Amino acid sequence: MFENFMTALRVVLPLALFMGIGVLVRTFKVVDRPTMRKVDGLCFRLFMPTLLFKNIYESDVLHHMDGWGFLYVLVCILILFFVAGLLLPRRLLPDGDSAAAVGQAMIRPNYILFGIAVGTSIFGSGSAGIGIVALFGALIVPLVNIFSTLILELNRSGKADLKNLFLSILKNPMIIATLFALTLLALNIRIPDLLYTVVSDVAGVTTTIAFISLGVSLDLSQTLSNRRTLILAVLSRMVLIPLIFLPLSIALGFRDGALCALMIFFAAPTAVASYPMAVAMGADGPLAGQLVCSTTVTSIFTIFCWTFLLRTFGLM
Repeated sequence: MFENFMTALRVVLPLALFMGIGVLVRTFKVVDRPTMRKVDGLCFRLFMPTLLFKNIYESDVLHHMDGWGFLYVLVCILILFFVAGLLLPRRLLPDGDSAAAVGQAMIRPNYILFGIAVGTSIFGSGSAGIGIVALFGALIVPLVNIFSTLILELNRSGKADLKNLFLSILKNPMIIATLFALTLLALNIRIPDLLYTVVSDVAGVTTTIAFISLGVSLDLSQTLSNRRTLILAVLSRMVLIPLIFLPLSIALGFRDGALCALMIFFAAPTAVASYPMAVAMGADGPLAGQLVCSTTVTSIFTIFCWTFLLRTFGLM
């Protein structure tokens, strides 16, 4: 019991401390939010794809591909898209802009950032477990990007541009990194050690920089203006969705790396990228930012609880 408690603590404590450093950095005006937004862009285009590439490349994922798991993820995303992304926000919220922001928050987890960090803490770098977590991410990230865009467009304007969706998938750095890693593994091509050292060093700073940047962006001062909507959305995203889907995942036989991937998918906070995307597409930007902050703070407690429970019952 104590060992499982410490494992869960090791998962969330570094993440909480990194975000705390980010809050202090902003408080003492060491760096401002506009600067960190540029850092966020660098994380998305360089650091996170490199980390995803490294974890797939170092793991024997070609022998651990789970077609049933991928099908299950697709079905779950479709359910979340129609129910949590479109149906409930439209019925509960008075305007399309707010419904779009909440709908996106329900379906778009901060998977790469939290998934790789949590998976590495539990299974270790280079393990089959973290490889499976990374591979699930390669499926989850583009799918939730597609459906998030559809939610924003359908709630806001009632239509969506499928051509732009397809092009955005092809240009997504996470997709490019995943395909590159899988191609090298399939062809049994090994990167020279001298070059791979640079890849490892770049990947190694991702978690630290990304979570400090996340801490800089956290601002709960405006949440009171939307407290009813935020309470409903946070409870749905961080409590209700994992309570429904994680027991179902366990009952269907998912364990270890696959169950960890599903835990992150269902219990991770809303992705930071949902805020600029909501602003760019004309949804309720302030509400989207408040959802990111609120779910991120809540996730420290909920991910700890889920990790502790799943480890205690020997499921992960």
